[in-house]
Amino acid sequence: MFRLIKNILLFVFTFSIFVSFSQNNKQNLKKEKQKIEQEIKETNIQLNKEKKKKNSALKQLELSNKNLNNHNKLLKNLENSVQIQLSEIKKIENNISEIESQILKKEEDLIKAKQFLSDVLYQTYLWKNTYNESLFLISSDNINKMFKRKQYLKQLTYFRKNQTIKIQDLKKELNMEKEILIEIKNNLLSKKQEKEETLNTKTNQTKQLELTKNENSQIVSEIKKNEQFYKDKLNLKKIEAQEIEKQIKQIIEEEIRKAREEAEKNNNGSPLTPESIELSSNFTSNKGKLPWPLEKATISGRYGIKKNQAISGVETKNNGIDFSTDQGQSVRVVFDGTVSRIFFIKGKGKAILVNHGSYFTVYSGLKNVLVTNGEKLISKQKIATVLTSEITGKTELHFEIWKGKETQNPLYWLYKAK
Repeated sequence: MFRLIKNILLFVFTFSIFVSFSQNNKQNLKKEKQKIEQEIKETNIQLNKEKKKKNSALKQLELSNKNLNNHNKLLKNLENSVQIQLSEIKKIENNISEIESQILKKEEDLIKAKQFLSDVLYQTYLWKNTYNESLFLISSDNINKMFKRKQYLKQLTYFRKNQTIKIQDLKKELNMEKEILIEIKNNLLSKKQEKEETLNTKTNQTKQLELTKNENSQIVSEIKKNEQFYKDKLNLKKIEAQEIEKQIKQIIEEEIRKAREEAEKNNNGSPLTPESIELSSNFTSNKGKLPWPLEKATISGRYGIKKNQAISGVETKNNGIDFSTDQGQSVRVVFDGTVSRIFFIKGKGKAILVNHGSYFTVYSGLKNVLVTNGEKLISKQKIATVLTSEITGKTELHFEIWKGKETQNPLYWLYKAK
């Protein structure tokens, strides 16, 4: 009995660890799935708004491509979920097979024990009906034989009782293992049902992916029909982006020059003060941990140079990332620093440049600026409100990180942005 309980506890413990590990993986995948689905939902809302506007095919294509990317991520997520579930089911099936073998052996032992007890009881019955116990004892040749016969009868009675108890114990063991088996089988059925639901979701997502691809093709066809119009539009955006980059670079260069002049004035070899050096070091050590500049937002534009999929020979460059958000959202600084400059970008609203030692962060597309030049800021302090464009109706923040005169990819710096 003790051995059985030990085996059951060992099995339950091992199975619990396995399930716990699988549950953690599933929880992570579930959170990721919810995040992706939320992004798809928000992108669809933006896409539906863009469809109502004229000449917005480029933006529609951008949003549609984003949806394609998210649908692919979701499919990968679902595939990982299915693999975990299949692994769980395989593990459970192996355990069930092992327990079924144990139960089969117990049943064989039970049959043997019952047969043996049946034989003993039958022999006892025959003996009782053939011999009288008192006569059996009295008929002994001597006291010693009579004592031995008495001992034999006691042992026989004890043996019968012992076999009965043994069979009862075997029945209890068998019932306990059967209960575990039933519980595991029910769990298996539940897992199978969960797997089927996940597979159905995966199938639906595959269909949705095909619809998005078809939608993409239609948008591309529309752009091709008016290629020159959209080419001019993209080139104009490219020129605007270059002018903004030039403006920001000039401001940063001016800030660096001022810091150098201040250092020379104070006979300090470094253009950075000890405070600024420490701030730079802290900023560097927080790579990948910086908070987002908005509490609620989705990334609508990513860092880097991208070739346009619909119009050949046209590239767009993004020195930072764009965040799409709700109207009236507050912008917050991502790290401790000092306001270096508040300036205006044509067609983009106000912008704030924040100094973090040798690093700078830029926040553009703002209104209602809440800070002033030279003001010291602490991480997550509100600095402005995101501007909502009267022309496009978009509420979008543009965010950049610079190290000296070189741009950085904010996705590598912000918390879980990649």
